[in-house]
Amino acid sequence: MPAYIGQGGSKAQAARLFSVARSTVFEWLAQPSDHRPGVPGPKSSRCIDRNQLAQSVAKQPDWRIDELAAKLGAKRSTVHRNLQVLGLVRKKNAALRPRATRARA
Repeated sequence: MPAYIGQGGSKAQAARLFSVARSTVFEWLAQPSDHRPGVPGPKSSRCIDRNQLAQSVAKQPDWRIDELAAKLGAKRSTVHRNLQVLGLVRKKNAALRPRATRARA
């Protein structure tokens, strides 16, 4: 499509010719010339170092995800996702959770 427009065709004609909306034509033209559709982005941890996360968990196994996120300067969801990648899961032992107390009348 950029070649069609480069040869003198209008954007509206290109939209009709390729059966797409005009906004799609504008989006395609705004793409950089080296754009490769369908190529996934990076799959690595961009925000935190997983080795540092694993060391932090080893030193302080009682810390919650919120505390780890604050220490590492990352979002809670980022820490959670990276803990899953490392194979580390949250505590699920009910005995370790604080119990809710009922007020007596």
